[in-house]
Amino acid sequence: MPDPVPSPQLLNVQIDGLWHQFPKGTRVIEACEQAGSYVPRYCYHKKLSSPGNCRMCLIEMGFPRLGPDRKPELGPDNKPIINWMPRPQISCAQDIAEGMGVRTNSPLVKECQRGVMEFLLINHPLDCPICDQAGECRLQEFSVDFGASKSRFLENKVKKPKNVVLGPRVTLDDERCILCSRCIRFCQEIANDDVLGFVDRGSYTVLTAYPGKRLENNYSLNTVDICPVGALTSTDFRFKMRVWFLKETKSICTSCATGCNTIIGTRED
Repeated sequence: MPDPVPSPQLLNVQIDGLWHQFPKGTRVIEACEQAGSYVPRYCYHKKLSSPGNCRMCLIEMGFPRLGPDRKPELGPDNKPIINWMPRPQISCAQDIAEGMGVRTNSPLVKECQRGVMEFLLINHPLDCPICDQAGECRLQEFSVDFGASKSRFLENKVKKPKNVVLGPRVTLDDERCILCSRCIRFCQEIANDDVLGFVDRGSYTVLTAYPGKRLENNYSLNTVDICPVGALTSTDFRFKMRVWFLKETKSICTSCATGCNTIIGTRED
């Protein structure tokens, strides 16, 4: 343990058996990543609120066992003994605490990750060969890293609209949507344009624009970038090019005087 006495700024946290120090207020999921233990996530984004609805970031969490004197009990290695919670916890909506213990690769965590991936893929279409997100899709990556090698689902998949025009620049494929709500929160919290939401329930839930509204604010294409799968696509780029053929070049947006940093993808000339 780096420092048995916590400071007002730094807290001691055990992650996968090793002790680390992080500033107070750090999210558990960010602390794990800084410690070299990446926790998969779909709905979480450090610039947005954390609804915790994808459940992909489940981890085991525990706290020091307290003795009769209300001080942490120490084990043979002179480190606090951790009492682990019986159920996994989401790491995206929890801040670290002094003496907290975290497991990111235990059998229980891996079982949860496989279960979440199986649930997400039940109704997901096999669109990878034609999907604009192929090659940079988190669902693809996590299917390999955390998913199962076979499917147990024999029933027919739920069919949803595949060509929904949300605005002049964004087209939605509802079958690919994993309901992470990133685009909804981005529009509400960053663009200040409450235009997107979920309707219906269960496996029939779909993303849509509210009646009488369209996704046409100046930041609408950012929802395409923030989407972890291929649900939201750029209407102009749709089915035009594979991302692995593109050469990325750093540039600056010239639409206004702010000079925002951008990345331009080009192929050949």
